[in-house]
Amino acid sequence: MTTINVILGSVREPSMGNRILTYLENHQDELELQCEAHLNFIRISDYHLAAYNQPLPPFNTPDYVNTLPENAKKWVTDVYNADGLLLLLPEYDFSIPGALKNALDYLGSGVNNKPIQSISYSMGGFGGLLASMALLPVYQALNLITLPHNLHIKSVQNVFETNGEFKDDLSRKEQDYYARAIKNVVVNIAHYANLLK
Repeated sequence: MTTINVILGSVREPSMGNRILTYLENHQDELELQCEAHLNFIRISDYHLAAYNQPLPPFNTPDYVNTLPENAKKWVTDVYNADGLLLLLPEYDFSIPGALKNALDYLGSGVNNKPIQSISYSMGGFGGLLASMALLPVYQALNLITLPHNLHIKSVQNVFETNGEFKDDLSRKEQDYYARAIKNVVVNIAHYANLLK
């Protein structure tokens, strides 16, 4: 079965992105039925990655993964083993978090031609759009296939509770919009991952 890694790109505690991840976990069964893929949930904070300082470059180094510390090897292997990547992307100071960029720096040719899509978010009014744009050259350097129809969630603190459910004061229309938009992103990344694997 096609596997999609859903990656929380924040190491903050608490993280607004964790609310989105929890929403996806709460609805995993129905989303997997709709997209016909397995969703594997990953938090980069769980890998405790040091600042990237490896003596060998990730690209064109056949034994690169085996030279890494065990926690970094697990991160890289977990990403490589997925057919597609869905990144929950926070925006920090109009760009991406340093911890996320550091995690991406560990990746090499094992992500060649993997599709990637994002659900970006912010507590402001642009929904992480600038973070999405900042990642485009990184995706190109990693030879990832960047998919269209990304979702940008503005004022995320007003959309989700800490338990992953929608806020009680969010209108039914808004709840339906976000539920549909999230489902569409999951279905889209699964579709391309299945085509390209």
